Formats: sequence, C-alpha cells, structure tokens
Amino acid sequence: MKIDTPSAHVAERPLRRLALLALLFVLAACVPPAPSLIVTPTAAATATATPAPAGEPAQPPAEPDDPAVYTAALRPEAADEAALAGLTRYRLDVTVAPDLSRFGGSADIRYTNRAGAALDEIYVHLYPNLWAPVMQPGRVEVDGQPVTPRWQRGDFVLGIPLLAPLAPGAAADLHVLFDVVVPEEGVGNYDELAFKDGVLALTHFYPTVAVYDAARGGWQLDRPALQGDVIYHDVSLYDVRLTTADDVRAAATGVELARETSPDGAAVWRFGGGPMRDFTATLSREYEAAAETVDGVTYTSYFLPGDEINGKAAPGIAAAAVELFEAEFGPYPYRELDIAATGTTAGGIEYPGLIVIARDLYARPAGDAGFEMVIVHETAHQWWYGVVGNDQVNDPWLDEALAQYSTYLYFAARYGKQAGEAFLATLDRRWERVERVEKPIGLPVSAYSESEYSGIVYGRGPLFFVALRERLGAERMAELLRRYYAANTWGIAHPAEFEALAEEVAGAPLDDLFDAWVYPP
Repeated sequence: MKIDTPSAHVAERPLRRLALLALLFVLAACVPPAPSLIVTPTAAATATATPAPAGEPAQPPAEPDDPAVYTAALRPEAADEAALAGLTRYRLDVTVAPDLSRFGGSADIRYTNRAGAALDEIYVHLYPNLWAPVMQPGRVEVDGQPVTPRWQRGDFVLGIPLLAPLAPGAAADLHVLFDVVVPEEGVGNYDELAFKDGVLALTHFYPTVAVYDAARGGWQLDRPALQGDVIYHDVSLYDVRLTTADDVRAAATGVELARETSPDGAAVWRFGGGPMRDFTATLSREYEAAAETVDGVTYTSYFLPGDEINGKAAPGIAAAAVELFEAEFGPYPYRELDIAATGTTAGGIEYPGLIVIARDLYARPAGDAGFEMVIVHETAHQWWYGVVGNDQVNDPWLDEALAQYSTYLYFAARYGKQAGEAFLATLDRRWERVERVEKPIGLPVSAYSESEYSGIVYGRGPLFFVALRERLGAERMAELLRRYYAANTWGIAHPAEFEALAEEVAGAPLDDLFDAWVYPP
C-alpha cells in the first residue's frame, strides 16, 4: 500500500489531530487487467524507547530440521510444533555484495503436496522480474537431479517439472540457484526491492512457491497489477543464512539465531521463523536502533541518522497498537516486531513481524499523526495478511479494508470517540474523491483505476465494516473478528467464508449488505 499523510502534531486536540489526517494513497500507474492463468493438475502504556541492547541471540539448534529453528520466532503460547506439519520449508543461503548492489545464492525448498491430487510440476514466482529482468535463475534440481524448468508469464513464473507425479501428502525437494542485480531505481510497485537512502530492502527476492488453491481451480499464477500488493502466499518455514559485510546492520522477519564472522571477515547471519508468509530483510551501514519489550514482545526500530525523534517513538506506537489488537482480535504470535526505515515510495509495507516505513515520514514533527497512522495500519496487517491470509491480488479488501477498520478502532480507543469519528470522516472523503461511486469493494486490484483503488478499497472498504458493525452491534462485531481470526489462523480466508461466519454470528442472512457493498451485481 501507499500512503501520503499530512502532518499533525500530538499537542493538538485528538479531534483536530485526526481531522488533519487525510490518508491519501498515491499509487503507481494502473495497467489493464491481465487474464487469469490457473493451472490445474492432472488427476497499552507506552514505555520510553532505549537503545537496542546487544543481548544474546536465540540459540540455534544443532540440527537444521529441529522445529526450534522456526518456533524460536514464536511466543511460547503460539509455539505449536503440530502447526508446522506439511508447511513449505525454505532454506535460503544468500550473499550480498559489499556495496549492496547485488546478491545471489540458493533456495532449497521442501514442498509437501496438500492439493488432494497428484502434481506433475511445481510453480515458483520470480517476483523481481515483474518489473525488470533482474533475477536470473541458475541450476535447478528436483530431489538431487537436474531438471529443465519452463517459463510461464514471460520470466515471472518458473514451472519446475517433477521426476514423477507427486502424490498427495508426499514431498519434493527443490534446489534453485539465483542471482539478482539491484537496479539503481529499484523495482516493485513501491520500490520494495531497492537500494535507496543507504538501505538495501530485500523483498520478494527469492524463488517463491505459488499457492495451490483448490477452491479456485489450482495453481494461482495471476500477474499482479502495477499497484497494490503483489504477493499471495501460504505460510511457510524459513531458515536463512545471510552473508554481508561486517559493518552492515540487518532487520529481518523471524528472529536472529546467530551472527558469526567468516574467515574472510564477513558477517554471517542466521535467521529462523515460521509460520510466516514470506521472508524479508533490510540492510544498512547507517542504521541506528532503539528497542523496548512489552508483555513479552520486543519492538525494535531501525532508523537513519537525523531521524531519532520518530525513530525512538516507533516502538511505543507499535506496542500500543498490538495491545489493542490483541484485546480486539486475538494474540500476536511473534516474539518480535521490527519497524525499519527504507526508501519505499509507499507510506509503509507489511511483512511478518516486520513493517517498513518510508524514510521521508521520519522527518515529520514529533507526535505526527500520519507517522502514527502508518505504523498502526501496518501493525494491523500482522493479523490481516500475516496470520489470516487472503488473496491480496484478487481479494484486497479482506486485508486492506480490514486493516483500515482496525486503524479506526485504534484511534477511537486511544484518543476517544471524536477522534474515531474524525478518522471515519477521512475515509468518507477518500471515497468522495471518486464521486462516491458504488463500485464493489470485492474486486481484484486490477479492476480498479489508480484513484478507485484508493477510494474504494481504502475508503469505501472500511466503511463496509462500519456498516456491518452497525447491523451486528459492537459486541457481535467483536465476536465475529475474534472468531474469524481464530478459525483462519495460518490459513487463507475467502470472502464467502467471511460472509458465512458473519451470518452465523448475526443469526440472520446478510445478503443485502454484502450485495450492496462487496460483490458485483
């Protein structure tokens, strides 16, 4: 997502503070919708930020398949080893050039067939090639044997043939070498993969297994629009070795298991985590850090010199948001939540246990409401996208509109009813910018123009959830979201499932509401 937020100071009254928050989303140019390609197989209180302590990293287990590699990132109450069974496992070994201009390495992927039918191929996304041919795959192996993959969608999807049909419940081991040159201008809808402002953002940078969605006919290989989020992922397990120059500081999804120095003086990081929807890291020689721990979660802010005021405020904002969202929706699963400054052209972008914030926002005055709003919105995505997944390409309202609604709950709870109403007014004004067109909120990203995506998904979308709450009542709306979160933890939710649960909680049909707001006629 992309947010342009006007400045507002914390010393002002909450109503004025929120009224000044315009929440403008300036998106990349929209392209005509690409036809769908689906392949079916045969057969709280805010603490004062302090400098991040060095501390002892989590102890890496002796055996690479030890579940502790993954559960190390989870809070004790969420560390259920049974939940790891059958998840795709990534072992990434990546080396970054000393000048941060390129990187390469290998991806070893164990994929377990949960499709219900035998598979002849496994498809992987090479996301950087959506925007420029910067990612080159090398040798590809299946179960130790070299194979010749075939391209799909140009050079965006790689079809990897299997040596024999993969039966349901069986697993295949993929090995893919890859190399990426980071363009000076960056790639991504919002420069997600880029080296800007002294920060290398490593996002969507490795071969990623596509989702097999039986409800939608098979492998999901849609080419995303040039706006909005591009990924649609299953939760997976990650064991990552990242080699960088010794003077580089890294923020990443998961937790740091170890940091060693190689014989040639390079730093070798090991990160582990799961279940997570993807792995992302940001690297910089210039990062400073501040951290605080609240209720067993460590919040660490990585910011650049000169940005200390908002950099040190970020952990407290994130902690306050997590406290509220845990009370409203259910527990936050990870031991950490990092907030990192990057050169993204979005206001902020969400990843599991990590949110990145546009470096430009750190220049805002202390207590700026726009800076706070971006952190809160991206924190809400830890629930809606991170734990409860959805098809972000075709059902963006299920995470973006719900994250906006969650942000409304935060401002209303933290600053009072008038502040919440002022926030809702900004959403209504966003919808007004597209003349309050009653276009359904439940369309794919590619079905909206640039202005419609902002006005409908981020403006009209959260207002649907307000209308739903008015129909259900506040208590039953809270029950709905808690049950939705619990029922879809680590899974992928679909609109029909959300509607069915809403009707169950309501004890009555809601067709009229969903037809008026969500679905096309």
